[in-house]
Order: sequence, then structure tokens, then C-alpha cells
Amino acid sequence: MGIDRGGETGSDRLAASPEAESSGAAALGMSAGTALPMRPLRWLFRPDNARLLVLIALGVIFTFASPFFLTTNNLINVLMNAAVVGIVAAPATLLLVARQVDISIGSAVGFAATTLTVVAESRFGLGVAVLAAIGAAMGIAAINAVAITKLRVNSLIATLGTLAAFRGAAKLIGDGRSIRLDGFGFLGRSRFAIPGTDVRLPVAVLILLAVALLFSLLMRYTRYGLHMYAMGANPKAARLAGVSLERNVVIAFMLSGLSVALGSFILVSSIGATAPTTGMGLELLAITGVILGGASLSGGRGTIGGTLVAILILAVLDNGLTLMRVTSFWQEVVRGGLLVTAVAFDQLRLRRGKPEVRFEL
Repeated sequence: MGIDRGGETGSDRLAASPEAESSGAAALGMSAGTALPMRPLRWLFRPDNARLLVLIALGVIFTFASPFFLTTNNLINVLMNAAVVGIVAAPATLLLVARQVDISIGSAVGFAATTLTVVAESRFGLGVAVLAAIGAAMGIAAINAVAITKLRVNSLIATLGTLAAFRGAAKLIGDGRSIRLDGFGFLGRSRFAIPGTDVRLPVAVLILLAVALLFSLLMRYTRYGLHMYAMGANPKAARLAGVSLERNVVIAFMLSGLSVALGSFILVSSIGATAPTTGMGLELLAITGVILGGASLSGGRGTIGGTLVAILILAVLDNGLTLMRVTSFWQEVVRGGLLVTAVAFDQLRLRRGKPEVRFEL
């Protein structure tokens, strides 16, 4: 996952794009708006449709398995549980599109959250604590970016190192204890009433939707987003075309740092405290969601919409298994199995399309 390694071209992504479908239709003498015939099974097994069907199927199963699943409060809990994961998974999608990976997310969230509470309980107050937490998250992102772009350390190894280092740093500055924080409940506990209904959506869910929309627009409609896809599809060709790989990677990690800070604020706000385990396992959920959502380990492929649906699948699965009183140990087994399955399908797709392409660490 180095930033200057070659690889497959972007033909797979191009073939799946609306522009490619339009050009293909024109080559067959059809207008761009002419509907091409599609067999029902082919439609069913298109990745985006398949993910939606899995989400619906899980909802149906858990609705019959538990009378508490299909209730307003429980569905809001599902969205709330998906909020922080979805917020940090958005920049993780952007990074993986460009063949970069950040597995330090969980430790970064924990370190930023601990920084927030430690500074807040001192004489500096909450305002300085918020700035300190943002600085802590951005500092970790900067370390990752420098290690990858300047020292040429593989992104997996670089972020693995910061994952371990800043988990320990969080315990050091927090003295390994839980720290309460009062008067910071807006982001995690406030709810917004939807006009004309009795539904009150958590502010955290609205923040998730805003973050997802911003990253989706960034990736689909900006030059920067197109450059990130080009870097993932073929970094050597992107560099020859004048794309600054290093600068784009630095920007992506800075965006990840901002999302980490926001996620840490929501976690502290909803719980009212931090602990040495705050954010632990968040990186596994985020990366699983990104890969399950259709992003490829070989780069050049991935969407925010696919990631969001995959995050919801994970949230529904956790919630449904909890309602069915399945032990949390089995839930961890299921999450790990989903990650391995998603990676396996990604590699099978690559081998079928281009036998010479392999994912290498």
C-alpha cells in the first residue's frame, strides 16, 4: 500500500461507471437513456443491491426473532451505534481508494478523547480541552502522513505503529483511569425532533449524514476525489499525469484526523467519560465496513454510500444478536468472519478480472 507502487488500471471502476455504460450503449447503436436488458439474478447480485438486500434480510430476521427490534427507540439506537463508526469510516474509504489504510483510528479516538477529559478537568477549561483534542487527533494524522510520504513507510506498518503507541500514550496521560466529563452532552445526548412526527433523531446521526454527504461530494465531484481514484487505479500513471501523490495523501490523513476528533467528541459526549479502552476495536469496525462496502484493497474502487450500508449491516447485526442474547464473544467472531469474507470476495473479483493482480503487503 505504498503511495508510489504500480498496479492494475482503473478499467474495473470505469466499466462499472455510468460513463462507461453510456459509451457502451452508444457503441451498440443505442441512446444513453435506453435501458439495457438485465436478468433478475444479475441485478440481484450486483454489489450495491446485494448489500441492501442483506440489510433488509437481517431486518426481517431480527424482527421475527425479537419483538423489540422493529421499534423506534431500538432503530434509533442502531443509528446511534453506527454514527461514530460511520464518521471515521468516511475518510478511511477515501484513503483505501488511494491504496492507503489507517488502522490507528481506534487509538487516535481514544487518545483524543483522553486528551479532552484530562485538559477539561484541569484549570484550562472545556474550550481549551476541545482545541487540545483536535490538535491531538491532527498530530497523530500528521505523524502517519509524514511516515508514509516522507519516510516511505508502508501505510499498514506506519499506522500499526501509531495504533500501539497512542493506545499506550492515552493510558499514560490518563493515568490508566476513567475520567468523567460533565457539561459536554450536546453531541451525544441531544436529539432533533423531525417535524410532523414523534421521532427524535440524535444529533450524532445528523452529523454522520452531513459527514457522509461531504465526503461523497468530495469523492464524486471534485478534482481531488478524481485524483484519489486515479492514484488507486494506477499511481505511476497518476504521477506522470501531474498528480501530487504525497500532497493528496497528506490531505486525506488530515481529513481523517478531523473525523477522529469529531468521533471522539461524540463518544465522550454520549458516555460522559473516557476509559483506557475508549475507541478500542473501532478500527476493525471501520475497516470491515469500508471493505464490506465495496472498497478494494488494490485501490481505485469504493463509495461512501456502500460504506454506509455496510456500517448499518454491522450495527444491525450487533443489535439483533444482542436482542437475541447472543454473547458478545460470538459477535466478535462474526465481525472477524465478515472482514475475511469481504477481503476474499475482493481478491476473487481481482483474480477473475486480471489474473496478474495480487494484493501485497
